[in-house]
Parts: sequence; structure tokens; C-alpha cells
Amino acid sequence: MTGEDSARYNSEDVNQTMPTYQRMAMADDDDAMIGRETHDRTDVRAAHRTLLNFVFMSILFSANHASVVACLALATARLGATGAWQSGILYLTYTGSAIMGATYVVKKLGARNSLIAGMLLYCCYVGCFWLATVWTEQERAAAYIGAAIGGVGAGFLWTAQGAYFSKASEEHARQLDQSTSLSTSYLAGIFAFIYLGEEVLLRSLSTLVLEFSSVNWSSIFGTYSLLTIVSTAGMVFIHKYPDDAPNEAASAWFKISAAGRLLSQDPKMKYMIGLNAAFGFTSAFLNSYVNGEVVRVVLDDTDSKYIGALTAWLSGVAAIMSLVFGKVTQKTGKGPILTLGALCFCFVALPFLIQPDLQRWNGAWLILIYTLHGTGRATFEGTLKATFADYFSYEKEGAFANIILQNGLSSAIGYVLTFNLLCSEPSRYCAEFRDGTLHDVFSFELLVVATSLLAIAGFWRASMLYNQEGQNSENSDVTELLENEQGIST
Repeated sequence: MTGEDSARYNSEDVNQTMPTYQRMAMADDDDAMIGRETHDRTDVRAAHRTLLNFVFMSILFSANHASVVACLALATARLGATGAWQSGILYLTYTGSAIMGATYVVKKLGARNSLIAGMLLYCCYVGCFWLATVWTEQERAAAYIGAAIGGVGAGFLWTAQGAYFSKASEEHARQLDQSTSLSTSYLAGIFAFIYLGEEVLLRSLSTLVLEFSSVNWSSIFGTYSLLTIVSTAGMVFIHKYPDDAPNEAASAWFKISAAGRLLSQDPKMKYMIGLNAAFGFTSAFLNSYVNGEVVRVVLDDTDSKYIGALTAWLSGVAAIMSLVFGKVTQKTGKGPILTLGALCFCFVALPFLIQPDLQRWNGAWLILIYTLHGTGRATFEGTLKATFADYFSYEKEGAFANIILQNGLSSAIGYVLTFNLLCSEPSRYCAEFRDGTLHDVFSFELLVVATSLLAIAGFWRASMLYNQEGQNSENSDVTELLENEQGIST
């Protein structure tokens, strides 16, 4: 017998003594090796198409939402008390829609179609700014109705965005044969950069147009309205992912209450509240106290002319850092980045506890405060949402509705506290606002610091639970495999 015959005989002998399922697996491996190179190329091209589609969605989504944010920033300045009440109605209906219908709509219509529905409602909100400007006799009615419609749209929009983001991340990971966590980190960084970058541009639009041309406010709000309409129309061209298999036995109420059920039944969710609350409280603190009072005193800015530049700087920092964090998390994981974000929120308020005398502040310290908030916001818009997609992948709509619920509610509480924490005599921590009223800033600052620190502890507890779930799942899979092998051998 020749050496070649001997090798063939030994190989055939070994194959004959192998269990059938092992011989089938070896055959599958051989087939896979033959087509692996072509398959890899196909996967890379498919992943590239998924990425381009996601970028296109992000550009359209961000143009629509940035127009809304730009109008929201101008609400009080252009509409006075009507604008303040309008913003309150917007946040109220935004939070309410998250727990009373957004999850049902997204499950019923699908992520892509729900994005379109939410953006259409946003068109009504922005259009009502234009209407209130040209039809001043009905300014209040137009503003309030638009806010109520826009708030509902916001709940639909962000819940749908989270679901679409999760589906795109899963598809991208499958096509590249990599962990879904890597794809969520990568795509979250891209989305946050586009979203925040367009926010910088559209926040600056009104200032630039008024500075270099003679257009009126109706033209500015008309431009924002046109942007929302065009971006919404473009959404029909993005890919529509197949909907999850419908659960026909589930009632409408079961779908509507997905957010509340997830909060009460998944122990990880309650530990994630701190991160959303930290962002909500810090944003309210910055927008109400820092923008409204600190900038006026430190920069002698009675006309609020520096607010636009400072908030644009904040958004710019957030846009850049979101790209950085998207890359870094692929190496470090999301935990260190979320911890850094919570610390940044903490240090937005902590300096005011250490040095409450605003006369001793200067512009450099203010820029640092806005930089810290921008860095923290980058973690919220990108890394935190990617973490929710990982931790609650089995209930995407309910998970992102919880972000709306927790962040929206904490923001609303923060704005209420700003004007209801009063004091009787001026002191180091009893600040006099521009309207002459005295406010207890110490309690609000302490709330921001404490919430941010507790958020770190809460996140790591949630992370521990998530890792335990993964370990239990792996052990279950190994046990099932061993049982199957024993059954085949028998």
C-alpha cells in the first residue's frame, strides 16, 4: 500500500468511525472554506450599503429635528410668555406619548413608517411658528396646538429612531460577523455626530440670516418649515426593515404599556434611570440658571447675545466627542465612557457649589462649563442609546420609550424646581434673578451632583446584571449542547 493509499484509508477509516453529525459538520466547514472569500466580499458590500442607508436616515432625521430644536430655542425670545407655555406643553405631551401610545404606534406601523409619522407631526409644530408669526391674532392658539401635536410626534419619533437604530445595528453586525455591541457603538457615534452637527448649523441659521440680510422672522420660520417637509419626504427612500413577527395574542394595551412593563419587570431598567435623570437635571440647570442668569452676570450680557455662541459651542463639542467615543468604545467598552459622561454632568454644577460668587467667574470658566456639558451630552446621544440597544434588545420600542420617559420627566421637574426653589434673603447660595426674585440654587446644584454620582453606581449595577444574564445564557447553551450530544451518542 502506497503512502497516498494509506493516508486515504486512514482518513476514510476515521470518517467511518465519526458520529454522523461530526462528519456533516466537517463537510459544512469544507463548503464554507470554498466560498468564504466570495461570501466575505458580499458581506462587506452589504454592510457598506447598510451604513450608507443609516447615514442617509440620520441626515434626514437630524435636519427635521434640528429645525425643531432651533425653533424651541427661539420660542420664548420671539413669543414671550406664550413661548414659555408652548415649550411646557411640548415637553408634557412628549413625555405622555412615551408611556401612552408611542410603543404601540411603532410596533403597529414599524420603525421606518413611525419615523415618517413622527416627522410629519414635527412639521405641524414648526409650521405653527410660521403661522403664529404671520397670524398674530391667533398666535397663542397656533403655538399651543402646534406644541401639543409636536410633543406627540417627538414621542413617536425618538421611540422609532431607537428601534430603527437597533435593527440597523443588528443587520450591520450580522453582515460583518461581529458583535452587535461593536456595531451599536459605531453607528451611535455616527448618528450623534450628524445629529449634533446639523443642530449647530440650524441653531446658527437665524443669527446668520438676520446679520447678513434683511429677511423677517416669518421667512426664517418658513425656511425651517420647508426643511422639515423636505426631510420628511426623503424618508420614504430609506430602507424599510422587516417588522418583528407580530404577537397577535397581545392586546393593544399590552403594546401601549411596553415602557412601563419593562421598567417594572426588568431590574436593569431601574438602575439606568440615573443616567437619564442626570442629563435631564443638568440640562434644566444649564438652560435655566446658567443661560438665564450666570451668563448675564459674568459676561455683562443683558441682551443674551452670547447665548447662541455658547450653545453652538456646546453642540459642536458634543458632535466631535460623539465620533471620538464611537471609536473609543469599540476598545474600552461603553462603561468607562458613560462614567465619564456622568462625571461631566456632575462638574457642570459642582463649580457653582465650590464658588457661588459669580463676580469671581470669567469667560474661560463658562466655556469650560459648556464644554463639560457638551461632552456629557455626547455620551447621552450616542453611547447611552447604544447601551439601551444592547441591554434591552428584546424590547426595543419599550427601551427607547423609557429614555423619553425618564429624561423628559426629569427635565420637566428640573424646570419646575428652577422657579419654585425660593429663599427669603440674599446669601452665597440664594441668588437674585433678573426679575428680582430670590432662588435657592444650592439645592438644585446639589441635586445635579448627587444624581450624577448615583447614576454611575446605578449603571455599573445594571452592567453587572447584564453580564450575569449573558453568563447564564452561555451556561444554558452549553448544557443543551451536551444533552444533545449525549442523545445522539445513545
